[in-house]
Amino acid sequence: MRLLGTTARAIAAQRWRWLGMALGFTVLYYALLLVFTMLRFWEIPNYVELHDTLHVYSLIFSGTPSWLDALPIMLAEPWFEAGYKNPDYYGVATWSYMLIPPRMVLVLLMGMCLATLFVLKRHGVCRATPHGDSKSTAAAGLGTTFISLTSATLTWVVCCSTPSWSVALAMLGMSTSLALWLEPVGNILMFAGLALLGVAIYFQARRVIENAQMQITIAN
Repeated sequence: MRLLGTTARAIAAQRWRWLGMALGFTVLYYALLLVFTMLRFWEIPNYVELHDTLHVYSLIFSGTPSWLDALPIMLAEPWFEAGYKNPDYYGVATWSYMLIPPRMVLVLLMGMCLATLFVLKRHGVCRATPHGDSKSTAAAGLGTTFISLTSATLTWVVCCSTPSWSVALAMLGMSTSLALWLEPVGNILMFAGLALLGVAIYFQARRVIENAQMQITIAN
């Protein structure tokens, strides 16, 4: 409970900075994802589509008899799409970049965790050790890597038409067959990434408490 209290006080004391960083990390992630895709193919998107999400949801709802089937389909529908349609291949989109709600929420959670780490470091800046907490940094770095990779919603005609993190692996140079084989591991890595960010926050909050106690001891 003390760790939660310390974290809550750090966020409350810097709430606007925390909110700005959480949203900023989210926007930065999607901006870099688009830039990476453009540099990978050396192509600028030649189409942009804002999907009529409510209409699509109504079609799915009316055409799917079970909510258990309809809900996953609805959550997988993109809100926004941009990509490159190759005129040499009858206008087929060779690659696309999408914004899909569940993945956006995951990236926002990542941004909130990173913002929490930042405000904790600043909250204990007067008491922190010069080099910071290496355990917190390592856990945060690995967790951010896992979430950033598994949250990618890209398509590539070479792989498949379904947006997936395995497409990003193939774009990075991994063989298509191996990337698709690894696709089911994505959820495991995603939860592992969130857990690692939680561990990083734990170590950083504990460091703030330990340094505060040390300062009290020295003062006495």
